[in-house]
Amino acid sequence: MSQEANSDTDILIIGAGLAGLSAATYLKRYGYRVKILEAEGRVGGRVKTDKHEGFLLDRGFQVFLTAYPEAKALLDYDALELKTFLPGALVYKHQQSFEIGDPLREPSIAFKTLFSKVGTLGDKLKVLSLAQKLRKMSVEEIFMQPEKSTLAAIQEYGFSERMLRHFFQPFMAGIFLEDGLTTSRREFDFVFKMFTEGEAAIPAHGMEEIPSQLAEKIGEEHILCNRKVSSISGSEVTTETGETYSARVILLATDPLGYVKKYLEQDKRNTQYHSTTNLYFSADTSPIKKPVLALNAAGDKLVNNVCVMSQASAHYAPEGKHLISASINGYQKASDEELILNVKDELSEWFGKQTDSWEHLRTYRINYALPNQDSVAHEAIAEQVKLKEGLYAAGDYLLNGSLNAAMRSGRIAADVIREDLLSAH
Repeated sequence: MSQEANSDTDILIIGAGLAGLSAATYLKRYGYRVKILEAEGRVGGRVKTDKHEGFLLDRGFQVFLTAYPEAKALLDYDALELKTFLPGALVYKHQQSFEIGDPLREPSIAFKTLFSKVGTLGDKLKVLSLAQKLRKMSVEEIFMQPEKSTLAAIQEYGFSERMLRHFFQPFMAGIFLEDGLTTSRREFDFVFKMFTEGEAAIPAHGMEEIPSQLAEKIGEEHILCNRKVSSISGSEVTTETGETYSARVILLATDPLGYVKKYLEQDKRNTQYHSTTNLYFSADTSPIKKPVLALNAAGDKLVNNVCVMSQASAHYAPEGKHLISASINGYQKASDEELILNVKDELSEWFGKQTDSWEHLRTYRINYALPNQDSVAHEAIAEQVKLKEGLYAAGDYLLNGSLNAAMRSGRIAADVIREDLLSAH
């Protein structure tokens, strides 16, 4: 079956993740006719939420940072009904637990934070000092800093080894999905700035509400799902089901393991990535009584962090039930049965025998969860976005691993495409 798309489409976008949806949003604003082809049955890319027995299961534990500049420009926060987490964390080390938070935003935690064993009093003061320093720096200035690892930056900031092991290592490893903290200090400083200037939140009805909101603005008639691309020839795209589409411009907005991979390998761009494994459990009683992240500070850990999603948003679980998320860095090849047994056994040190009664809901093994971030950027030059004449790329891998970067890469691609189309006249 052939689609005469050249008559009604200026830009054909492959992929309805945040990068593709953001690009489409801007291109539509600029007056271009867009069409998106999505391989899966619905939009979202890596930002999806599955409904399972009355529970909302995000595909991998994710949070939305309200300070993201690109998100502020595109999203209606009120419509998302954002539910926030407490600023700080519970830190577990085997059978011991400590609490740390931001005393400026959560005064009730001030005493516990100052006297917790997570770090020294000097460490807590350094946290406040670092927050003030980064508030004064623009995002552009942060990404202009010389590259070095997050580990080296934390040591440069003068934090103690105890603060590193008990807080920064498990906290940032859970965000970056790598335990060695080799991620660029630029990304560390950016994320730290975002945490201190806004809140960590989830939409009340799941993370997929974010791409769904963008898709609604674009219009469902412009987004075709279950259209996996099999080939691109010139200005024509063919799907696995034999449909063909054509447009003046094609934008590849997939992750770097998708159709765009062959072009990235030719340019020797970074296609390394980090994986994660996420287990969800149902419980009658919540093991944590507030919306806060629990970190595993034990050096021989399996689980990186635990969060009771229903403490942040009651919509994540049916009435009378709680939804527990347990995240592990890396792609775990063990069977579900083995993982469930090991996770419950490890977390019984934290929560006691109640873990025996947890009911396993689903395990997500996410191969490509984040791009490698040993080197990151805030800007993508036209040569990175334009693969060849009429063919462009967008995705967080061009910048850094964040929802903000995915949306920003879409905007940058839209701007490069518009400039090329205008100069062609």
